[in-house]
Amino acid sequence: MGRFKSKKRFNNGIIYVVLFLISISLTIKYLYDEDKIGKDTLVDYLVNDSLGSYKNNIQDIDFLLKYALNINLEHTKPSSKEEKTKDKVEVKPNEEEVNKNEEIKEPLVYIYNSHQTEQYQNGNLAPYTIDTTVLLASKILKEYMEDEGIGVIVEEQNVADKLKSLNLKYNSSYKVARMFLESIVIEHPSLTYFIDLHRDSSKYENTVTEINGEKYARILFVIGEENQNYAVNYAMAEKLRTKLVAFDKKLVRGILKKSGPGVNGVYNQDFSPNAILIEVGGQYNSISEVNNTLQVLAKAFVEYIKEDNNEEEKN
Repeated sequence: MGRFKSKKRFNNGIIYVVLFLISISLTIKYLYDEDKIGKDTLVDYLVNDSLGSYKNNIQDIDFLLKYALNINLEHTKPSSKEEKTKDKVEVKPNEEEVNKNEEIKEPLVYIYNSHQTEQYQNGNLAPYTIDTTVLLASKILKEYMEDEGIGVIVEEQNVADKLKSLNLKYNSSYKVARMFLESIVIEHPSLTYFIDLHRDSSKYENTVTEINGEKYARILFVIGEENQNYAVNYAMAEKLRTKLVAFDKKLVRGILKKSGPGVNGVYNQDFSPNAILIEVGGQYNSISEVNNTLQVLAKAFVEYIKEDNNEEEKN
């Protein structure tokens, strides 16, 4: 009987915690809807300004609330107080959203993470259950690329779960990623460019640089020499490197070519001439530093895509 009461008290405790979190979420949403607090105030409240660089990027508050509290303000906040008094309001996307949706047609880019659990420094985001893995970095990169009019799909299937279901070890992660690749192109044949996003495990001083007073996670391209697409894969990395170096020569660590015993040597780059593995920062970088770099990477990659498409049209 004592154990039963203890278990019941434990279950009640969980319910109280859940209700408390829901009440906080609804309170924040209400204050925002009633124009009691603005975006900047709410961002500061959520993360104590630990992601100050988000304030001018990727609609920070919408992004943070979406993944921390599952609130999408774009679909909940009225555009003016007059609209609140109407019984029925016809919701229309603004002109910028319409133009963006018209530009983004079929997805061209597929971003995935063979090593999906690779983690960055969590910092002040830990209390808000934002998991700062390379998967989060992929979602940020998607936001930036779609802002430039390029359709992107981020793979969210769980690599670890797939490995477990197939009774495979961690070193088979690239095999699982290959399954995802082969499946996604059947569903979305328009996909042309494939980014396997990772982070390095090097020392912090190797993976960070300062540009105009802001810290950036440094980029390393990894190219497998043991596949038939090696030459074109390398050429792609070199063109991207050139664009990034034009922003700042310290941003790119280089292009690492890998082959030989004990090394993958392929990294699924035989799947497409436009497949590439990019390491953004390392385990000691903050997501803010990664975010700064992803904004630059997105612009460079979009430029590359547009130039590549122009060359194909000429041919």
